[in-house]
Amino acid sequence: MLIFASEEQITQLGVSVETYKNNAEDIAERTLDNNALIAQCRQGLEMACVAQRSFDDDSSRLDEALSILESSDPDLTAASKALDGWGSLVVDDRLLPAVSLARQGLVRHPDDILDQLLSPEELEKLRAYLDRPVFERLRWTKGDYIVCGACALVGLALEILNLAWRHNSPIDPQGTLNEWFSKDIHEKVPHPDSPIDYQGPGFGGPFHRARSRGHDLAEFFEAINQTMSGEFGGTRWSYGSPYEVISKVNQFGKSYPGMDWTAAFVNVLVHLFADFFSTHSLPLPLTTVIYDNAGREFRKFVHDLYQGGFHLRHVAIGGIELLLSYTAIEVWLWLQHGSEGRKTDPVSLKRYEMRAAVTGFLSGANIGGCLLFQNPFLLNVPVLMSAIDSSIRILNLRQKQRSWIYKEIRNLDELCASWDALASGAGTA
Repeated sequence: MLIFASEEQITQLGVSVETYKNNAEDIAERTLDNNALIAQCRQGLEMACVAQRSFDDDSSRLDEALSILESSDPDLTAASKALDGWGSLVVDDRLLPAVSLARQGLVRHPDDILDQLLSPEELEKLRAYLDRPVFERLRWTKGDYIVCGACALVGLALEILNLAWRHNSPIDPQGTLNEWFSKDIHEKVPHPDSPIDYQGPGFGGPFHRARSRGHDLAEFFEAINQTMSGEFGGTRWSYGSPYEVISKVNQFGKSYPGMDWTAAFVNVLVHLFADFFSTHSLPLPLTTVIYDNAGREFRKFVHDLYQGGFHLRHVAIGGIELLLSYTAIEVWLWLQHGSEGRKTDPVSLKRYEMRAAVTGFLSGANIGGCLLFQNPFLLNVPVLMSAIDSSIRILNLRQKQRSWIYKEIRNLDELCASWDALASGAGTA
């Protein structure tokens, strides 16, 4: 009985010892785990202290740079030098996730974040999207080509008309067209004897209008005053000295009649309208102002221009070419894109491309005619200036299309719109 009791106690003692052993091992394992956690916490605390010191140092450097820049005499070199020691702390803490930016170092450039978040293919697509043109160029339609072709043909017809309707025309040497306009319009429109047509000594000849203030549109009210008073006034040059010529009679000794302002206005208006269709038309505005006040070489230059056929009708026909072309292109763009769409950059680029195509073709034909007939006075200045202007505007719009500033503004606007949409969606939810 005693032996049996002794064996039972030994068994119970063995179980107790095994239990104590297991508990001791468990306590030892937990103690070791706690020691590891304490070591990690100690390491994290040390890294936090290092990070705090690095942050304090960077903050002091930034304050120093800002104080230099905000001083009365900022020194950019000194400010940059103050930031030379800017830290780049990398927190090697195993408690932080592997994707944490704290383990990758301080991020100083947006590309660093993108490299962590996106794959190379996604990054390339994103960069291509952000670098896309500010606006896309509109492709030409068949209608665009038809409109430009029609404008070019009409302009070319006006060029031929202008070439034929000239004194000593190279394509109408008999002057049939010029004579028809002169007889059927210039001579049939009633314009009674007027002091602006005075052709006394120094003011006569077929090119007298270049020396008569009354035929200069810039001196329109002077023409009215002369017609009202029945008195011609002009400047005559003799041996390099100007003197005023005043006459109440024409070159035949007949007195000019006076009239009231309204009658003089109508008389001058009808007179200039009839002279516009005459053989030599009207001089360019300000011609007589130059003739009355400039030196001999300049006076001779403007007189040679008028004598060579570079007069108001020549320039007006070029202006009509532009007016018709611009109107046709504008109406066509309005039909395509509406009143608001015409104001956008893509439509503006197409507008100037169409203008450049038409005016470039007409300018080329005009310059070719000048070279063919060896006459620089055939040059169509309005069309040439329009071609240059359209080309410059195209270059400006294409520069805007590729401008990084406009791209950044566009991207920021889209980003703000996306954030606003997310915010409103979150608020609704």
